[in-house]
Amino acid sequence: MWQKLSKCYPPILELISILLLVLAIYIAFNNYSSLPERIPVDFNSQGIPEEWANKNMIFLYPSLGIFIYLGFTTLNIWFAVTKKPKSLINMPNKWKDSLNDSQAEELRVILNRYLFALKIVIQSLMLYLLYASIEVALEKTSSIGGTAFTLITLAILVVTSFLMVWKLIRIIKTPEPNTTWP
Repeated sequence: MWQKLSKCYPPILELISILLLVLAIYIAFNNYSSLPERIPVDFNSQGIPEEWANKNMIFLYPSLGIFIYLGFTTLNIWFAVTKKPKSLINMPNKWKDSLNDSQAEELRVILNRYLFALKIVIQSLMLYLLYASIEVALEKTSSIGGTAFTLITLAILVVTSFLMVWKLIRIIKTPEPNTTWP
């Protein structure tokens, strides 16, 4: 299993995700006692808190981080070890049937790499939201960064997703030698 996963990305890179997760858990526990009874849990597009909840909700961010880590890691492992990578590809059957084994394998690798990248981006976002929520709750700042933060986060997610789709389409449209695209 590790050989197939390391073909997609080195498993040692999982330490990045684990570090982000451990850091989120540490920050939540380390700051819990100093938090006021109510903390911000929802922010508008300008980064200003709109909803507040009990300070126990600070553990929502690490909990979501664990869920994200387990979900994405399960997908990465599943994609890496499946015997039929074509079965994981969501595209019209005529395109899927035209893929050769090397293209399907290349799609598996690319999909795994981008899923890993999205996991890191989303976990980083969760860590930032945890930190910013604590800062707002402790009245060290009044917002989480506003419109710039929202736009940068959306841009990172959109660009990562776009690059994944673009790379997948390039692989799919690369015909086998002596064949034409359907």
